[in-house]
Amino acid sequence: MSVPLILVASLLGLVVLLLAVPVGVAFQVERIEAIQGHVTINWLFGLVRFHLRVPEVKNQPSQSRPDRRATGSRAKPAASSRWRSVLAVLRRDAFRERAYDFVRDLVLAAHVEDLLLRVRLGLGDPCDTGRLWALLGPVGALALGLHDAEVRLEPEFLDAALEFEVCGRAVLVPLQILALAFGFLLSPVSIRAWRALVAGHG
Repeated sequence: MSVPLILVASLLGLVVLLLAVPVGVAFQVERIEAIQGHVTINWLFGLVRFHLRVPEVKNQPSQSRPDRRATGSRAKPAASSRWRSVLAVLRRDAFRERAYDFVRDLVLAAHVEDLLLRVRLGLGDPCDTGRLWALLGPVGALALGLHDAEVRLEPEFLDAALEFEVCGRAVLVPLQILALAFGFLLSPVSIRAWRALVAGHG
């Protein structure tokens, strides 16, 4: 084997080895009045530790409830069309089951503990919001297998809304997470769903 091939193989082996090292993550992120939070990462068994602060992004005044009502007649058609395309894809039985399996495998692989998740979500249309929450309902069941998990999902039927608070701890192996992600994205079911979504926007 030539020297360049040996170097490339060694480099790839080193990358795979590093990706196989578990990463500890402690996180707290929220979006209420503003997006803010922090993440602490431990790597190489505690030898590498750094703290990341989520840049604070305040909600725009136009996102407040009164303004959403005032501009709803103009913003609703395009936003509603986008969400309906997404909902149409999520209603496909094969893709929905594949997505649920992916989320379940991802949560289990991340070894999430002490999870607190509160979400308030609305699409601005009661029918669309109801359809979305019918699909999201089984996600809350994933918390049953977690240690000290509290998950609260709240639909908002009157207005478009996205508020959340999430905190907890996780220990994940990047190589395993990447394998799960690529397996989901490149599966025939997902590829057909992405094509249908693009065609729906086209």
